[in-house]
Amino acid sequence: MTPVRATARLQLHAGFTLADAAEQVDYYARLGISHLYLSPVTRAVPGSTHGYDGVDPTTVSDALGGEAALRALSRQARAHGMGLVLDIVPNHLAAHPDNRWWWDVLAHGRGSRYASWFDIDWRAPGANGRVILPVLDRPLAAALDDAVLRLATRDGGVVLMHHDVMLPLTLPVSAEGAGGDAIAARCAALNARVSSADPDWRALLEAQAYLLTWWRQGDDRLNYRRFFTIASLVALQVQHEDVYQAVHRLPLSLLEAGIIDGLRVDHVDGLVDPRGYLARLRRDMAQACAGRGTSPLLWVEKILAPDESLPDDWSCDGTTGYDFMDQVSAWLHDARGQTPLARHWHRASRRPSCFATVEQACRREVLQTGLRSERDATLAVVRRLGRAGHLDTAAPGAPVVERAMTELLVHFPVYRSYVHGRRHGPGDRASWAQAVEAVERSTPADTALVARQLADWFWGDAEAPAQKRARDRLRRRIQALSAPLNAKAVEDRAFYRHGVLLSRNEVGSDPDRFALDTAQMHACALARRERHPHALLATATHDHKRGEDARARLAVLSERPLWWVRQAGVLRRLATRSGMPLPPPDVEQMLWQTLVGAWPVAPVDMSWFTARIVQWQTKALREAALYSSWADPVQAVERDVKAFVEGVLLSPRGEPTRRRLHHCVSAVAAAGARNALAQTALRLTLPGVPDLYQGTEGWDLSLVDPDNRQDVDYPLRRGWLDDTRPWSHLLQHWQDGAVKARLVQRLLDCRAQESTLFAQGDYQPLQVAAHVPLLAFSRQHGQARLLVLVARHTHRSPAVFGAGLADSHCRGAALQVPPGRYRNVLTGATIDAGRRPVHLRTLLGGSPVAIYLR
Repeated sequence: MTPVRATARLQLHAGFTLADAAEQVDYYARLGISHLYLSPVTRAVPGSTHGYDGVDPTTVSDALGGEAALRALSRQARAHGMGLVLDIVPNHLAAHPDNRWWWDVLAHGRGSRYASWFDIDWRAPGANGRVILPVLDRPLAAALDDAVLRLATRDGGVVLMHHDVMLPLTLPVSAEGAGGDAIAARCAALNARVSSADPDWRALLEAQAYLLTWWRQGDDRLNYRRFFTIASLVALQVQHEDVYQAVHRLPLSLLEAGIIDGLRVDHVDGLVDPRGYLARLRRDMAQACAGRGTSPLLWVEKILAPDESLPDDWSCDGTTGYDFMDQVSAWLHDARGQTPLARHWHRASRRPSCFATVEQACRREVLQTGLRSERDATLAVVRRLGRAGHLDTAAPGAPVVERAMTELLVHFPVYRSYVHGRRHGPGDRASWAQAVEAVERSTPADTALVARQLADWFWGDAEAPAQKRARDRLRRRIQALSAPLNAKAVEDRAFYRHGVLLSRNEVGSDPDRFALDTAQMHACALARRERHPHALLATATHDHKRGEDARARLAVLSERPLWWVRQAGVLRRLATRSGMPLPPPDVEQMLWQTLVGAWPVAPVDMSWFTARIVQWQTKALREAALYSSWADPVQAVERDVKAFVEGVLLSPRGEPTRRRLHHCVSAVAAAGARNALAQTALRLTLPGVPDLYQGTEGWDLSLVDPDNRQDVDYPLRRGWLDDTRPWSHLLQHWQDGAVKARLVQRLLDCRAQESTLFAQGDYQPLQVAAHVPLLAFSRQHGQARLLVLVARHTHRSPAVFGAGLADSHCRGAALQVPPGRYRNVLTGATIDAGRRPVHLRTLLGGSPVAIYLR
C-alpha cells in the first residue's frame, strides 16, 4: 500500500471515465501525486455527471467502465508507485427505478424486505402507511383529468408512467395471474378513460404502497428523510447491519484485493451515529488490509464551525479539508477592510452587513419551506413528549413549543451534535448551552423557558424504557434536521444574499469571521499536527463557490476597501449611462465582485466567459430566493439580469464598463496571483496531506458547480512539466499559470524526496517583525529541515514586478533562521545561516514565497 503524500481529486463521469483517468496516471506521477482520489464510482442515475445520485452501491458503474476499468486504473497507478482513494456515499441513494431496493419498497410497502433500509415514517399523518411521493407536475386530480398518468407494460408486468417518471404498479387481485394479452388489454382500457372520477383508477392508485402528490406539496407532506431538500435522494439507514453490509461490501472487497488504499466518506453528518459508524468502518477496513504493514486511509467530509474541532474519538484521519480552506483564505484577508466593506455593502444593497442576521433569517425560511416536513416530523416527536407527560411545558401543540424548537435550531452554532445513547462529544454540551443562551437573549420568556426544557430533556438520563425511547427519537430527529438546515440555509441561501466580500462566502467559512492573523494561523497548524496530522488540506473542491484563485484575488479588496468602494460606484455610473436597466442593488454589487474575481488574465472567448457568468447569475438568483427561486423561477427578472450581464460583457454600449472592469482587474490581479501562490505554498508545506483538485495546477478562476467541474486541459499541464524557464521569469509572466504549476511540482517533488519530514516533522513558528506581513515556519525531522516564508497583503508591490514581490514589502527586517546550509527549491539559490539573522529580502529574493530545504 502506497504511503500517502498528496492526493489529486478527479471528477468521473461518462465524458471522463476510469479509462480516461488511467491515461493521466503518468502525468500525475510526474507531478508528484501519491494517490488519485476518485469521485463515486458505483452505479448512478443514467447521465449523472458526479455520481452522488447512486442507484446501486454494490456495482462499479458501467458508464465509467465497470470494475474491470477500475482494476486497470489501479494496476496503472501501482505501476507508477501510486494508489487510489474512493469516495463513498453511505447516507443516501437516488429514488430512481434503477435503485432496486427503492423500487421494491414502492412495490411492496412495509412488506418489502428493504422497508427498514430507508428512513421512512410509515406512521406520518396522511400517509396511511404508504410512501408519499412528490413526483407529479400538478395535483393528482389534474394529473388524472389531463391524462398525464398512464399504464405501460414492462418485463411482463405493469408500471405507472408520469412523463418520464416510472413507478411499480400492484394490480388488483382480480388481474393477478392474467396472461400478457389480458393485462395489455386491461391497461389499454384504463388508459382510454383516465379520469379522477373513474372508480377503477381511484381503486388502482389506492392499492399502491405509495401516495402520489404534487411536487409542490413535497416539502409539506414528505414522510421520508432526504439528502438535504432533494426529494429524489432518499436517506439510507446505514446503522442497520444489513444496510451497512450491502453498502460497504464493494469498497471493503476492493480494499482486501489491494485495488484501493482508502475511502472518503461523503456527508458524514447525514448518519445517525458518525462516531459508531467510523469505529465500525475503520475496524472493517483494517481487517480487510490485515498483514500489509500500513493502515488504510479514511477521511470524512465534515464542515466544522470556526471554533469547532473534529471529535478526537472519531476513528479517521481527519476531514477532507474545508477547515483548512477557510483558515488559509481568512489569513489572506486584511481585517482592517471588514468595516468599510460592510458599511459599503449595507449602504449600496440595503441589506444587513452582519452575516449572522442573514443566516438566522434564512434558517427560519428554510424550516418553513424546504425542510418543513422534517421540521414537522421533529415537532410531532416533541408534542408526543408533552402528551406523554415527559415535558412540563405549555399544553401539547401550543405554538410556544414550535417557536422554542425553531429558535433552538436557528441559533445552533454547529452543524449538529453527536449524542447517541450515553455517548457524546466534548463539545456537544457546549453547543447546546450556546444555543439555549442565544434563545434566552433573543426571545420572550415563555419561548426561552420551553427551549431550556427541551434542551434539558435532550440531555436527560431517564432510566424508564419509554422515556429512553422517546429521548432517543428526539435526539435522532433534531440531529438529523440541524445538519441539512445549516447546509441549506447557509451555503445554499445566505451565501447568495450576503455580499460584504464574496471570497469569505465559502463552504466551511463564517463571513463574520473575516480574517485570521498570523498567530492564529500558526495555532491552527499546530493543532492539526497534534490531532490529525494526515487530514486533507484543500483549497478547491467540486462543491466550492469560487475557485481558489478567484477567492485569492477578491481577498485583495480587503486591503483596498476604499478603492473598491470607489470602483463599485464608477461601475454603477458607467452602467447607468449606458442605458441598460440595472439589476437590484444587492444583485448588482455581487455581480461586480464576481466579474472581478473570475475575469480571465489571458485572452478568452468573451461569449464563453459571458455564458459562464450568466449561468452563475441565474443560479445565484434562485439560491438567494429573493427575486426568483428554483421552485418559482421569475422569468422576467432572470431575463432582465441576463440582458444586463450580456450588455455589459458583449454589447458596444457596455464597452466603457468593460474597460473599467479590466482596469479593476489589472489593479488587483498581480496581488491576487501572489495570494494564490501563498495559499498553494501553505497547502503543500503545512502539517497535513495536500489535496489537488483537478486542473488547479494552473489558475482556478472557476465559479460554483457546474462551472468548477469543467474538463481539464491535460496537454497544457503536461507542457508545464517540461517548462525550463527560471522562477523569476515565471513570476514576471505569471498570467499563463505556469508559475503556479511550477510551485506545485517543486513542492510535491520535495514531499517525495523528504516524505518522512513532511509526514512526521515538527512545526516551529518563526518570529517575524510585527510590521512585516509574512508567515514563516520551519519543520524538522532528524537532520532534514524545511524553511517556509510566505508573504501576504502584498498589493503595494508594483505591478511591474508581475507576481514578484518588491523588497519594500520586507521593510528591512531580518529573520533568525535555524543554523545550516539551505537550498531554495524554487530558484536553486543557497544560503548559509548562522547566529546572525538573515535579511528577508535575501531569503525571498523577490518572490512572494520561498521554500528552503537543509
